[in-house]
Amino acid sequence: MSVVGVDIISKRGERRKCLPLEIRAKMYEDVIELKRQGLKPSQIQEELFEKYKVQLCMKNIYNWINGKHYPFGNVNNFNEKPSPKLAYIVGVIFTDGYKYIGKQSQYSLRLAVNDREFAEKFAECLTEILKKKKPYKPFYNKNQKKWIVAGCSVLLFRFLNRTLRELKSIIEYDEKCVSAFLQALFDGEGTIYIKIKGKKRRRGLYLFNTNKKLLIYAKYLLRKYFSIEATGPYLKTRKGTLREFPNGVYKATKDCHYIYIRTKSLSNFYRHVGFSIKRKQQKLIKAIK
Repeated sequence: MSVVGVDIISKRGERRKCLPLEIRAKMYEDVIELKRQGLKPSQIQEELFEKYKVQLCMKNIYNWINGKHYPFGNVNNFNEKPSPKLAYIVGVIFTDGYKYIGKQSQYSLRLAVNDREFAEKFAECLTEILKKKKPYKPFYNKNQKKWIVAGCSVLLFRFLNRTLRELKSIIEYDEKCVSAFLQALFDGEGTIYIKIKGKKRRRGLYLFNTNKKLLIYAKYLLRKYFSIEATGPYLKTRKGTLREFPNGVYKATKDCHYIYIRTKSLSNFYRHVGFSIKRKQQKLIKAIK
């Protein structure tokens, strides 16, 4: 990862460029926060010196405050304005997506899934949010037998480290953002159930997750914004339970819960949320008919 230098003043009054990316990120956040608190640039400089024991150049402080420059380089910048694509990324990270810091301090966002459409939707959202000229594209890993999307951005990584409560302003910015967030959750961990026995037909839509608070929040969003009724959360799998998958047997490390969307609300779910995954969308249509 390329390193963009930031001017700091040495004890001799000389300018030098040596601050690592992680420190720049923290200092930038402090500058913006201190400015919001009403501090003057000179006071901000003093506060930073007390905390980091380095004196940041006043030019850098002015540029950060005025938005003329960012300390991360263009490759790490992203559009923080609330949008359906950003809300979808947030939803993915709460389900099948994950974040990790690589050996070379690469702040990576990654998704590995069975459905290509899911990976393509995530790649499309990442491309727009990170303002990439060359779009991200999923690639198929034969060993994992999954479609994988991987991107890097320290700003987006740190943004997604926020709690669910802190991200609610993005998720609930408008109905389109709410819909995108919910679609990401159901793309990742939603399941359509259809069982026909004689003349009887049982249908259901489930959302699974180990985060019980997330399920309660999803249930709230479904009802408030789209009049979609759901019940639960209910316990599905207890921690320590052995589960068999196509590629092996695994032990559950956490309790898994689920919410259930009532049959009468499936049409509303189709109209307002739906799936980006073709097979799930087709099964949803079948369940409604």
